[in-house]
Amino acid sequence: MKKDHGLRWLQACEQLATIFSTCAKRQYFAIVLMPNGRVAGVGYNGSPPGMGHCVDGACPRLTEDSPNGSTYDNCIAQHAEANALLWSDPSDRSGGTLVVNGPPCFGCAKQIASSGVAHVVCSSDSAYKDWGKVLSFLTEAGIEVTEVPRGKDRPFTGELSS
Repeated sequence: MKKDHGLRWLQACEQLATIFSTCAKRQYFAIVLMPNGRVAGVGYNGSPPGMGHCVDGACPRLTEDSPNGSTYDNCIAQHAEANALLWSDPSDRSGGTLVVNGPPCFGCAKQIASSGVAHVVCSSDSAYKDWGKVLSFLTEAGIEVTEVPRGKDRPFTGELSS
């Protein structure tokens, strides 16, 4: 997959997150790409079907003012990465790429490491508390990680770099 192709998908995730995510704190959208660059699955962060949405006041993390990147044991939403993996075929995503508009949490990193995905493209977040731990875990699991810095006037700047 071309690196600029991953950047376009990352920009799409940023835009789609604002449309679909029902998280009151962070809007995430993830896309699983097959090795040939075709879409295998998508997901966004939101409450399970039939439960109250976080944006409608059902978010314990917002109520408790949990810091970004801290433990997600109090999160009622299914994360974008988990949804994208859940709704994609394992044979399609094997050796593929997961693209998400923010750094994965540790729980999602465990799922990514077990999913068959070989590469993660994500935007960076300097306020993300446990990113070093998550990045080390993904790297140790053999997952190539590409971080893309966010710009002030637009979500992403510069070229993709490993």
